[in-house]
Amino acid sequence: MVRDLLRPDFVLIGQSDAYSVDVLASLYKQLCENNAPIARMNFVNAELTKLSLNTFVTTKITFANMLARICEQLPGANVDMVTSALGMDSRIGGKYLKGAIGYGGPCFPRDNAALAFLGRLVGSPATLAEATDGANRQGVHQLVEIVKSKLTKDGVIGILGLTYKTNTDVVEESQGLLLAQSLLAEGFSVVVYDPAGMKNAKTALDGRAIFADSAQNCSQLADVVVLTTPWEEFGNLSPHAFFRNEPRRVLVDCWRVLNPENFKEVVEYLPLGVGDEIVKR
Repeated sequence: MVRDLLRPDFVLIGQSDAYSVDVLASLYKQLCENNAPIARMNFVNAELTKLSLNTFVTTKITFANMLARICEQLPGANVDMVTSALGMDSRIGGKYLKGAIGYGGPCFPRDNAALAFLGRLVGSPATLAEATDGANRQGVHQLVEIVKSKLTKDGVIGILGLTYKTNTDVVEESQGLLLAQSLLAEGFSVVVYDPAGMKNAKTALDGRAIFADSAQNCSQLADVVVLTTPWEEFGNLSPHAFFRNEPRRVLVDCWRVLNPENFKEVVEYLPLGVGDEIVKR
């Protein structure tokens, strides 16, 4: 993203000689708008830093997702309450601590796997990286089971969100795409929509899914709707987009972007990371 280029947290440079790095550092000092610190080191340390940075972030994402799965089993639990408190601790911070579904894209899965491979190669297993990768791959299977538990015979699944994050058209290893691929492989009917990733998704899904022309159209064609990417467009959807007479649709809100009070009257609203309400006596 342009913002990351112009205002990075820091600039990492792997160097072969001091002069070349001096030139490159001078270029970045002129380019960056925030006087970002520059970390200069040899190629070995620079590559290890790059891999370990993304692996640390994916571990943090996976930790929050683990908390979300635990909260779903505890009446009264809400992962947002837990992670917002955790993020107040300066040793942890709130970034990437949402608690939803797995990470994807071209960098996070690759770098996590690369660090795990490097650890095995040098005889010092990166067991935390391996566990993070395994947990992330398992996440889509857990989501498949949730969907199947809510699906009636011959039901149709709608997936809102095919990019691995908002404001991009990249669908590589996105949870929405993996969910669609898994359900299609099992013979289910799947309808999908994404504001930016439809072209790339059509190639990845090889035309096997139904491609809706809007979020509302996708929802109207489905019996179970899964919101997998927190696009602003989806957060602004009206409950009427999901309404139908009995049986009510099921709406799985992976990121909790919708107001449950507005949707519970219209659909069976299932926010991930939230346990059942505590029954008052």
